[in-house]
Amino acid sequence: MGLFDAFKKSSSAAPAANPDTQELDFMSAIEAHVRWKVRLENYIEGKCEEKLDPEIVCQDNQCILGKWIYGAGQKYKDNPLFDEIRVVHTEFHKGAAQIIRMSDAGEKTAAMDMVQRGDHYKNSQRIKSKLARLHIELKGGEE
Repeated sequence: MGLFDAFKKSSSAAPAANPDTQELDFMSAIEAHVRWKVRLENYIEGKCEEKLDPEIVCQDNQCILGKWIYGAGQKYKDNPLFDEIRVVHTEFHKGAAQIIRMSDAGEKTAAMDMVQRGDHYKNSQRIKSKLARLHIELKGGEE
């Protein structure tokens, strides 16, 4: 069984939670960051009706994962994997803001490349993998 298969199995019955007060719904956090790819692609292609503000997008404490990292998740701050997630998550949001700025400046090809193959894509993959690993690790500690 692969990492994501184990993750899906262990998280399938997990209820959604308020990240400020309880445990994180890891699947929701992963899905939210996966949706950023489509959101950024649509923005670059001019298919996005919302105006993405890079000054807001670059803040890593506004999404469900970021609120958890800087809130209830702090109880895991001594876990090296938690710290890795925090660092990659920060880079993910900085990268998304950079992509928006590039798109706004007319550098649409370069922006799309970052979304689909560049550092932002790599950070997105890292977040998913590290969140799945942390979830499995934390679930293992509960048994």
